[in-house]
Amino acid sequence: MVGAGASPEYFFIKMTNLSPQRELEITHLWFDTNPRYDYTSSKRSLPKRLQPDETFEISIPVSEILDSDKPECKVRVQLSNGKIVKSRLNKKIPPVGRMGHEERS
Repeated sequence: MVGAGASPEYFFIKMTNLSPQRELEITHLWFDTNPRYDYTSSKRSLPKRLQPDETFEISIPVSEILDSDKPECKVRVQLSNGKIVKSRLNKKIPPVGRMGHEERS
């Protein structure tokens, strides 16, 4: 629970195209939780096409994810070819900070 005056907490989800030679397109993103949470923000909308080595990052308020059993491992991304990619927790990032590409209103 966030106290008065405290900043809200967010999940930061970074997607990177690791292919050295082809683009990929992200068409859907969701948390495979109960209930399921589908990402539908218009600020950083999908589909999103990524060039090789390009990243795309979004944030989702922790308060929107109701299932608290390891939600960081429950992110799913669907690519335009139908493949579904599961999330992996990145333990090398600081617990507090800003997104690499700030969301703009």
